[in-house]
Amino acid sequence: MHVFFQVSGNPTYQALAPKHDKFGPTMLGLDEKQWRQRCAGYPIPRSLQKSVTRSLLVVIVCACPYVYAQPQTVNVTKIKLDVYGWQSVPKRRELFGRQFSQNLWLDHKGRVLVGFAVRESDALATREHPERSFHIMRFTAEGKLDLSVALPTNSWYTNALYLGPDDQILARANDRLQFFSEDRNQGKSGSWQLLAPCPETCSISQSFSLRTLILNASPLVGGRDGAAYVILDASSSPPHVVRTCSQMASMQITDKFAYRTHYDRDDDLTVRFPFCDVEHYEEFPMWGKGGWRYILNDQTLLKIGDTKGGQFTADLIGANGQVKFSKEMPKHDSIDPSKITTDERYDRFAFMVNTERGAHPRLDIGGKLVARRVLVLDAIGKELASIPTETPYHRDFNFSMSPDGHCLAILDEGVVTVVELQ
Repeated sequence: MHVFFQVSGNPTYQALAPKHDKFGPTMLGLDEKQWRQRCAGYPIPRSLQKSVTRSLLVVIVCACPYVYAQPQTVNVTKIKLDVYGWQSVPKRRELFGRQFSQNLWLDHKGRVLVGFAVRESDALATREHPERSFHIMRFTAEGKLDLSVALPTNSWYTNALYLGPDDQILARANDRLQFFSEDRNQGKSGSWQLLAPCPETCSISQSFSLRTLILNASPLVGGRDGAAYVILDASSSPPHVVRTCSQMASMQITDKFAYRTHYDRDDDLTVRFPFCDVEHYEEFPMWGKGGWRYILNDQTLLKIGDTKGGQFTADLIGANGQVKFSKEMPKHDSIDPSKITTDERYDRFAFMVNTERGAHPRLDIGGKLVARRVLVLDAIGKELASIPTETPYHRDFNFSMSPDGHCLAILDEGVVTVVELQ
């Protein structure tokens, strides 16, 4: 049965129905003569006009949630890196759990930057000729190659790619941290500039604002030299060394402070120290205890942990301890605290969620991992996206959010998937 309503200045009711359908004059309270007049397009009495109008309003109001509930078209771009020489990295045992490689970024223009190591030759590798290179590629939002540069490297695993707050490119390779200076005016891609040594034992921390990096050049076991901390300001171009010191309270940093999130076993409070100072600190009891704590800036903390009932939560907490949102995960879901990524305004957050079945905590029996996804929340804890990924972590797996929070990139097994977020 098909029924069409038309409401205008002089409403007319039109009905088209098969002969044997139940829709007929009795449903509208009309006799046969009135029915024929209505079907002929005669004006409808005011009482019937009001009835039809009310019916239309009900139909429209009920239809609106249905329309908005329909899945919207999402733009997805895939970039296959094997076309550009990507190779699978040899496996090695992780000594301290899962560590995400620093190899994937989205910049302010929506471009994708990705880094990967490749073997250039089967010859015997030496320090002068490592026979490997760290490739850095940049793709437009449409997936077209925009930039391709490479550095020699002596390692499969210690290479890393960083972006500055103004999309400057920094790379760690071959025991060095270098800055890439683009020079398109002379028809060249650009040149590399040494910022600081960074040997195999070196670790690098970067603030969520991307303005500050600290290199920790720890000595080898049994080495005579002490640790050296190099503080870099990445807000300038080129980035420059601000200060070098021999001690740092923690490597979780903002642009001004180093934070320790479990400073005392009894109090379990978050404290912060000025750079290069391990004596003078300030306590933050308002940020609470327990959980994994990510210091986004000096006023905002994202805490990931589990409740007394065993369910995981993600809490965004302000400077005075006010909870901006508290997102509780479903019963069988847990949050992987290895990494989170945010937009530059800290309005959107993404992290990995694991789904396990068959766990019995009281019997100390772990569950079986059955699903894994990237979850995206907004500033009030509303779920914006849930993107399934492969269950096992591969060596190159990573994910990153664009500065405006409207795109999420996922790298896995040499394929970059860029998803547009609403």
